Amino acid sequence: MPINLPDYAFIQSGVDPDLGIASARSEGGLIITSRRADPFWAGPMTTRPLFAHGPRNEHADFRAFLSRCVDENLRVDFVHPRHRFPHAYDAASWPMAGNAELVSVPNLRTIVLRDLVEGMTLQRGDRLSIVQGDIVCHRWVAADLTVTSAITQVVEVTPRLPIGVVAAGATVLLKNPKMRFMIVPGTWDDKEVAEASPISFEIMEALR
Repeated sequence: MPINLPDYAFIQSGVDPDLGIASARSEGGLIITSRRADPFWAGPMTTRPLFAHGPRNEHADFRAFLSRCVDENLRVDFVHPRHRFPHAYDAASWPMAGNAELVSVPNLRTIVLRDLVEGMTLQRGDRLSIVQGDIVCHRWVAADLTVTSAITQVVEVTPRLPIGVVAAGATVLLKNPKMRFMIVPGTWDDKEVAEASPISFEIMEALR
């Protein structure tokens, strides 16, 4: 069962997709690329300065949170506070009453959705999550679009989807698109000092 990143914790993120692409250059100048893995999100996250005094010892609380996540191999669900809605919307203007549904996956960089609202706009860099059972796949919208159909709307995504993971009937979150990840063991810097201090750590996307 995944748990949520504590609300007080997040301040900055260097999390980006690892595209799983390796490259090499031959003596003749030929560039060769090969895919070693499906894309996944990974990178550093840093909390705001956490206080050791007050109603809760935030610094100790978060250190114990990290320890438990690694010790029990837990998954963490996280919604980036800057990406709770597509860029053109906020809580007051959001037009959808529920979530979208995945109709089909024509290819690994294109999905077809239903239950969007005609006329709503999505921009390149907006985020979405495809949720199928206990699987969560987090992606960017790859191209600007205006929704023309509530029944079948094509949406380009990047990076490409993992092979054979999502299928028709999955739920697609455009509001509060969560990412599911694991804490990479041994990556956090959590030294205790006299003042409030941040904690940095590394994460890696885990689809389930």
